[in-house]
Amino acid sequence: METRQKLQYFLTLQLLLDQRRAAKSRMETPPEELQAHRARFAEKEKLLQGKRVELEKRKAEQATLQQEVEALQRERDHFRRQKTMVTNMRQLQAVVSELDHVESEIKTREEKLLSLWQQAETLEKEIAELASESEEERKLREELEAAFAVQREQAQKELTILEARVREVQKLLGSEGWEEFKKLWASRKPTVVVPMADGSCTHCHAQLRPYLVQVVREMEEFAFCDSCRRLLYDPELVQPLAS
Repeated sequence: METRQKLQYFLTLQLLLDQRRAAKSRMETPPEELQAHRARFAEKEKLLQGKRVELEKRKAEQATLQQEVEALQRERDHFRRQKTMVTNMRQLQAVVSELDHVESEIKTREEKLLSLWQQAETLEKEIAELASESEEERKLREELEAAFAVQREQAQKELTILEARVREVQKLLGSEGWEEFKKLWASRKPTVVVPMADGSCTHCHAQLRPYLVQVVREMEEFAFCDSCRRLLYDPELVQPLAS
């Protein structure tokens, strides 16, 4: 196979692979507006989960305090019964002292329970607000997701066509030429073949030696940039295969 023809096939593959990469990017990368919307949703969801965790903690604290209050109330009932059975002032003072202590403990815990109940109520309202979605937000989300679905579908169709074209060029190259391209691709991807312009490499912008410029134009053999080692071609002499 002549160098010129092989160079044309390599150039065609380079362009097809560029287009394939762009199509894959369109499939995988949502538009900026949708990305921003998803980021806001993720932040909202993170905040929502944090609120839910806090609510569960408050409820657990409430349950523990409620058990303590109930236990203290039973203890208070016990001392109240004892108070009716005392036989002297010393016993009465001891029982009253215990009752006062228990009443104080109950009051402290009931105040904490009230505070926890208020915190839980506030958290539940915040959770309800975060979990809700306005009609405007829902409509925008659905429109953005639908547009991205169309973008993905179009990119997938384009990708199918591009994959078929790559296989066609691969067949034209033959196994030997294909293996040669793959080696170049493995070491220089995603840019293997680059045009020469005004005696310079358009990839690294290095000025090419006059001899190398002549080799590029004659196309008797492959010419590689001395600096970046990309395969060079003259766009005035080599064009990719027609689609």
